[in-house]
Order: sequence, then C-alpha cells, then structure tokens
Amino acid sequence: QKESTLHLVLRLRGGATASAPLVDLVGNTFLDGEGNTVDLAAVAKDAPLIGIYFSAHWCGPCRHFTPSLVEFKSSLSEEEDVDFPIIFGSSDQDEAAMREYFGSMEGFNAFKFGDGKIEALKAKYGASGIPWLVVVNAKTGELVLNEADTEVPQGPQAYKKWLSAI
Repeated sequence: QKESTLHLVLRLRGGATASAPLVDLVGNTFLDGEGNTVDLAAVAKDAPLIGIYFSAHWCGPCRHFTPSLVEFKSSLSEEEDVDFPIIFGSSDQDEAAMREYFGSMEGFNAFKFGDGKIEALKAKYGASGIPWLVVVNAKTGELVLNEADTEVPQGPQAYKKWLSAI
C-alpha cells in the first residue's frame, strides 16, 4: 500500500510517469497480484525494460516455463537488485482460469482478461505460439528482443545482454 501511495504522490508531482510511447503500445490499465487495477506508471516504475508474457493455463509448455520465468524475475530482484516488470497477456478461454494461473506469477502484472491489446501485441510481434516473452524498452516502447523466453534459462546474464541492446 505504501508503494502505491508513493507512486500516486510522485505522479501528482509530475514524477514516475510512464512514457507516452509505452502507454501507446501496451495501454494504461493492468491488474496487480491482488486483482487491483493499476496504471502503467505503477507497473513500470523506473525500470529500463519491460517484459510482455503471452501464456495460458491450459498450455503444458507454459505451465512448465512460467515457474522458470518467475524465478528469473525473482533472482534479478534478489541477486542484482533489478526490477524487471512483466505484464502477463492471457490466452486462456475464461477469466477464472486466467486468474488462477496469474496467481502463480508472483510479482507480475496482467492485462485484464480479454483486453484487445493482448491479441494486437501478439500480432505485432508475430507470437505464433505460447509461451512467448517479448522485451521492450520501457522509455521508447521499442522492441529489444522477441522470443526472449528462449534466453531466460541464461539467468541474469540474459537481462544484462538485453539491457546492453538499448
């Protein structure tokens, strides 16, 4: 709660705002882990990179990969003191399945179920399957790496490589 209040104060003072190109790309309304609605500034904070993760509860490879991505995000935070915001875009057929699956993604945010941005972004990045992770520059909204899920097993070194590309 304190962090949300802090971001509200910063926004009102003119700080901690999300970049316009990023808002244009992903929108400005997301869910946090408790199901509360948050804006992009609360998601992105001051992070240089943002992940967009397409996945679904019904997908076996997704259920196998998601814990690795959660661990990747956690290890960046614990070992490197890096916040790597990830926004989950569900391909689930119903909201209950989406919310149950999202509950396993500690520290992630999510598009609201059925948000049109999910399909638009999948089309933009040619996401022909799931799981699929896209990394974008949080300031410009420009693509840093498509299919970044293939590099997650490299651990923090992958993030450093992505960061060096901006």
